[in-house]
Amino acid sequence: MKPVRDLLKHSSIYMIGQILTRMASVLLLPFYTHVLSPADYGITAILDLTAAILSTFIAGGMVSAVTRHHFDGDDEKHHDRVWWTGLTMVATVCTIISLTMYMGRQVLADVTLGPEVANGAWFYTLSILTLWFTVIGMIIDAYLRALKWSGVFVAISLGRLLFNVGINVYMLVVLKLGVEGLLIGNLTATIVHTAVLGMVFIKSRGRYVLDKVIGQQMFHFAAPLVFTAIASMAMHEADRYFLRIWESMDEVGIYSLAHKIGFAVNTLCLLPFISIWHVAIYDIERMPNASEVFAKFFGWFTSGMGILLLGAALTVHPVLPWLTPDAYGEAIDLISVVLLGFFVFGLSFMFEVPSLLTRKTRLMLPGSVAGLVVNVAANMALIPIMGSWGAAWAGVLTYLVYSFCILFACRTVMKIEYPWLKSAATSAAFCGTYVGLRYACFPHMNAWQQIGVSVAVCAFWAVVLFGRVGLDLAMERLAKAKSSEVDAAETKDFKPEAATPELVEA
Repeated sequence: MKPVRDLLKHSSIYMIGQILTRMASVLLLPFYTHVLSPADYGITAILDLTAAILSTFIAGGMVSAVTRHHFDGDDEKHHDRVWWTGLTMVATVCTIISLTMYMGRQVLADVTLGPEVANGAWFYTLSILTLWFTVIGMIIDAYLRALKWSGVFVAISLGRLLFNVGINVYMLVVLKLGVEGLLIGNLTATIVHTAVLGMVFIKSRGRYVLDKVIGQQMFHFAAPLVFTAIASMAMHEADRYFLRIWESMDEVGIYSLAHKIGFAVNTLCLLPFISIWHVAIYDIERMPNASEVFAKFFGWFTSGMGILLLGAALTVHPVLPWLTPDAYGEAIDLISVVLLGFFVFGLSFMFEVPSLLTRKTRLMLPGSVAGLVVNVAANMALIPIMGSWGAAWAGVLTYLVYSFCILFACRTVMKIEYPWLKSAATSAAFCGTYVGLRYACFPHMNAWQQIGVSVAVCAFWAVVLFGRVGLDLAMERLAKAKSSEVDAAETKDFKPEAATPELVEA
């Protein structure tokens, strides 16, 4: 199947970029956690959260809209109208919101960081500038994915990573600027990254053209997704605000580290797949057995994500103490709960397919509303009692409600028979494996033994769950190769002149 091959090919390329990016993040953890105190880490987490919510509000829905409308036509003039219109709309909205935030930066700093953070307004000035360039880059990133230019995308992203790491190290070590240096480094890297993306976009697209009709269509497509995207981001990140109210900034920093590691692992596992999945679903839709293919992908997705997140939850116990000081030690056990929440959240990318294919993105609104309500209520109820643990378990409950509300809403337009029994049994087995190893085996092992056991267990599950699939794919490729050889041999042996006498005689 071509969609499967494309999904595997481009996901693999995106995976390379994500692996290198996340490896850099992990390798830099000792540096950042030693240079920044938990309180500093908490400040950067809240600034990142505010910028992420706003960037999602501005561009989250439009990214899906321009990608969807890109596939409504194959001619380049259509693509010019779609991408120039989408970029213009996003740049306009982003400029208005950024100016509004800049005028209220002091109030924003006092509310989110607290009046005790003296440089809060300046920190937000740097974050607002970074936000503007980030949002523009999000649209061009979507353009590269729509064209399946995964190699170009990864090359530019890795260049940005290396530059960002270098300038951050200079700001923090040489100039000793702390949080300010980190923000300046991120702003500089974002400007350079967006400039490079812009040059690729301008060179590969035709002349500037603005299409009001397409703009209106994209707005109607994106509007429901805006609220969905904001609710999704709030479900991911808003617990930092609640921790800021009931706990200290140090607690915010510790939880933020746990969440960042969990999010990095989830991104490493999920983003390469999702980057091409939102393109591949439109190819799968054209297949006669599309529902069956979507069901198969759901089974493969739950098994593959489960194995990867299980491995991460296990190996973090022996590895994290090597990377961070004791002040961040509480984050170790929080990571497993954060990863469980992200696993449940990942199911929503499977369940939302019918709404994207039918352009009924409003079907995702009930899940977003329910998830946001549960998130606020659970955080308010659990954080005062359990602190960071309450925030982590509130996330699991939130994602559970969010994903399955989307499932029930989207089944009204397309019913996909997911392999529920097998997927539920597999997920329960992963949870049982983690609990058994973490509390029955790990206390009696050293760090290297824990790593070895973690790798062995994940390899075991990979063979059990994917061994047959891999064998079938290998046999299919072998059969195709033999068929090609036979066709080539027949073509070589065929002699046209042997058939011509009859035609001449006739």
